[in-house]
Amino acid sequence: MRSELRSIAGEDAATMLESLGMISPATPSNQVDGSCDFCASHDVVQNGDGDDAEFYEVCPYGEGGPIDAAELQTWAVDPVGIANVLASAVEAGQIAEPLLPNAAWRIGDVSIGGEPFSVVFATRRGASQLADRREASRMIAIGHRLSADAFAGTLTLAEAFAFTSDSVELRPNRLRQAIPLSTERPGNAFYRKGQVWVVRFNGEETFLENNVGPLYIARLLATPHQPVPAITLLASRIGIDEQKLIGSSGELADQQSVDECRQRYRELMLEIEEARSNNDLGNLERLQVEEDALTTHFASVLGKGGKRREVGDVIKISKSVSMAIRRTIDALETELKPLADHLNDAVTRGVAPIYSPRCEPDWLV
Repeated sequence: MRSELRSIAGEDAATMLESLGMISPATPSNQVDGSCDFCASHDVVQNGDGDDAEFYEVCPYGEGGPIDAAELQTWAVDPVGIANVLASAVEAGQIAEPLLPNAAWRIGDVSIGGEPFSVVFATRRGASQLADRREASRMIAIGHRLSADAFAGTLTLAEAFAFTSDSVELRPNRLRQAIPLSTERPGNAFYRKGQVWVVRFNGEETFLENNVGPLYIARLLATPHQPVPAITLLASRIGIDEQKLIGSSGELADQQSVDECRQRYRELMLEIEEARSNNDLGNLERLQVEEDALTTHFASVLGKGGKRREVGDVIKISKSVSMAIRRTIDALETELKPLADHLNDAVTRGVAPIYSPRCEPDWLV
């Protein structure tokens, strides 16, 4: 509603965001936030028709009153469109990278005080899920009423960006102000920056391509002396619960269950399209939550080519993760040999890879 848009992006938010194509008019609301001390919301009743129509909020405690019809206007939000507009504002031509379906997007990367941070646009639901990830501490989360505890910093849209009727501009100083900078930078680093990995060890630095191996190694460096199952490394990379990748024996789903899921997915796509056409935002969010859950379920029980996963896949996954780590260390043999030697000595691969250094190097990951 208009009041919510004001709190997100300022007084003229509705006009600006609509002109930028980030929102579109939807059906007027029949409820408003409660203006009394007792009710979260009030129903709205209409008296008269057309230009003579008047609107009143109804409160059981008698605190209601007249409502400006403009305050009842609502807008449909296109989060993917918003994410892409914001990504282009961070860097011209940049496209948002989905982190969670319809809930969170990486819109860019920034360096603050010499340290890298990902800039993420998220819904409240998306931010809640991202907060459980280890890398949340390296994220600046942008959105509406986000919890700041898990992230490096949080900002509203209006704080992070300057909006005009025809443009959106990043406010880099606001990003810097959101981050409490440390006074000392770690000497060793292994982190992703854009489409490359920055690797620094004992004063030497190099860059690696953005493959899966560096991601696995970074996770191990972040948890020294703790074995991390290969299944966990894979699950965290593709964003699903590792427990859903493991079964007791045989296939993880029978064909009937898979067929039923596929049928429900086809029905769901039609219902989502209908909800969008009708600007039914409440039903749309519910359907998108179900879509997320169903997509995750498909990833857990179906492997390459849509074949049903088997428990034997755990061994295959372990070999795949081990080979990815091996390829990255081999690349470091020519790019940064001291680190390759260190990892060869400290990393044990297999079903549960572990990083157990003889000394305790300080890592920025």
